[in-house]
Formats: sequence, C-alpha cells, structure tokens
Amino acid sequence: MSGVFIVFSLRDTDVKSVLAAVAAADIAPVLGYLVALLVVHVVKTVRWGLLLKPLGPISFKRLNAASAVGFMMMVVLPLRLGELARPLLVAQPTEEGEMRFPRGGCLATVLVERVVDSIAIGVLGIISLYVLAPVGEYADLARNGAIVVTAGFSVLCLCLVGAFFMQERAAELVRRLVTPVSPALARKLVRLLVGFVRGLHLGSASRVAAFLLLTVIYWALHVWGFWVVAGAFGLQLSLLMASAVLAFQVVGIMIPAGPGMVGTSQFFTQLGVSVCLPALLADPAAVARIAGYANTIWLLQFGQQALTGLVYLGLGHISLGAIFTPWEDEPEPEPEKEPAPEKGS
Repeated sequence: MSGVFIVFSLRDTDVKSVLAAVAAADIAPVLGYLVALLVVHVVKTVRWGLLLKPLGPISFKRLNAASAVGFMMMVVLPLRLGELARPLLVAQPTEEGEMRFPRGGCLATVLVERVVDSIAIGVLGIISLYVLAPVGEYADLARNGAIVVTAGFSVLCLCLVGAFFMQERAAELVRRLVTPVSPALARKLVRLLVGFVRGLHLGSASRVAAFLLLTVIYWALHVWGFWVVAGAFGLQLSLLMASAVLAFQVVGIMIPAGPGMVGTSQFFTQLGVSVCLPALLADPAAVARIAGYANTIWLLQFGQQALTGLVYLGLGHISLGAIFTPWEDEPEPEPEKEPAPEKGS
C-alpha cells in the first residue's frame, strides 16, 4: 500500500526535483513546526491524562513515557498496529508502589481520543471545503469523504455513550453467554468489559471542557504548522486551505499502510494542496515544491514521534516488555474520590 501511494505521489515529478525543492526551502518555518510538534506532544499527553484520571492516580512521568514510546510504536509499526502499544504500556506501573490500570479501561481512553479527533478533523474538513468551494472530481470526493468520516465516527461515539449507560446489561449478557462455556473466561471478559466501559467516563463537566479545549489547541497547532511550512516552499496557502490539507492528510493516513504511514501521508497531503491550488499543477517546478512540502511534513511528524520515543526508551523510563506481559485478571478501576465539601456549604 505504501509503495503504491509513493508511486502516485511522484507520478508528475521525480526524486531529484523534490530533493532540490526541499533544499531550497526556508529552514526557519520548518523548525517552527518542529517546535510546534513538541508542544503538540505535551498537549496530547496532558489530554490523555484527563481520560486516564478516572481509572486512578498517575504521575506525569509515567504518563509521558508511555505516551512518547506509544506514539513511536504507532509510527514505526505497519498497518497502524502501534495504536495498541500506548494503552498497554501505561497500564503497567513503571515504579514500585504505582497502581496497575485495567487494560480495558486504557484501551477505551485511546478509542475515545480517536473518535473525538476523527470527528474534529471531519468537521474541519467539511467547513474548510465548503467555504473554499473548490471544484473538480477530487474536491467532490473529499467533501463526501469528510461527511462519511464525521458521520461514521459520530455513530461510534453514540455507541460508546450507549455502552457506558448500559454497562450492567452488557456485563450480564456476556456473563450469561460465556459462563456455560467457561466460568473463568466469563469472569475475565466481564472484568475487561467493565474496565473498558469505565474508561469512557471523564468524571466531570470541567474535565470534559478541558479535554475539548486541548483538542482545539492540538489541531490548531497542526493547522498553523501546515500553513507556515507551506510558506517555506512558496505555496500560498491560507489558514483555511491549510485546514483542508490537514484534513486530507489525516483521513488519508487512516488507510493501513507501511511504517510511519509513508506514502499515504505524502500522497494525500499533495492531493489536498492540488485541490486548494489547482493552477500550480501546470508548473513542473511547483509540482516538485508541493511534493517537497508533503515529504517535509511527513518527515517532521515521523521524526519527532520516533526520536522522542527513542529518547525515553534510552533513558529507561519505560520498557517495551510491558506490551508482552500476560493478560491477567483486570484490576477494578479505582473509584475517583469526590472532593470534600467546603465548610459552610
């Protein structure tokens, strides 16, 4: 899959021209997006911590290490298999005295992230494409794709909400179906299900608001990065166009491909630019700059996540062995303590 999309991304140019375009780009905006990506890492880590908090207390050191190595695994493993690494890593304590989290609950938090982010990028794509109103076959396909992604993940979101409010019925159904086959397996599955459903709970309205605010900041930083790097390549993208290009890329890399989403990332970034700036396609030099832009975006994103994870692995803050530990009985999520009422209230 990656090979096919790499060929598509270079069909109107060549590697030598792309490398020349990258070498001629202004380095300052490129470094600016790299700094923004480091801020994005912190924002995503803090946001994930909000989702994990109902499962029990967690130190930022443990959270950040699992986040860094988990994102590294996501980009180095093919077919997006690395999506499972982060919840499995954070479930295991890194220091003596830390509690073990239910893996089902940790998996749920990552699923909530994915659903919210997919809805956000779908809505961003719908708004940007309808305001820009580009014409052409690819533009119509992109608009329909944004609607499908938004609708599909909205339905999944409703399913998760339903699962949360009907967790007792779901647990009882699993217990009845599996107990005749294996009572021990039934107990494990019920505990896994309970942990997963409880991982869907944010705990308070203020935490929901904070989560949504961090989501806006996270995607705004990416939009700014796509816009500023486009300027480094002489591509006159507006912030609205950069939003559309970002939506193209994010939806495109949902297609399972090789490590680092290589190929899909470049092709769909280039496709987004070509839809927003179709006149550039008639200029071979501009086509090379577009390809150089797409490859620079990919390299910055891949490099930041891979190198950050390697740093934390090298420091010994976390071990990949946590991914391969046996699935024992899931611990019950620790109930979140309510704050003590103030005097006189």
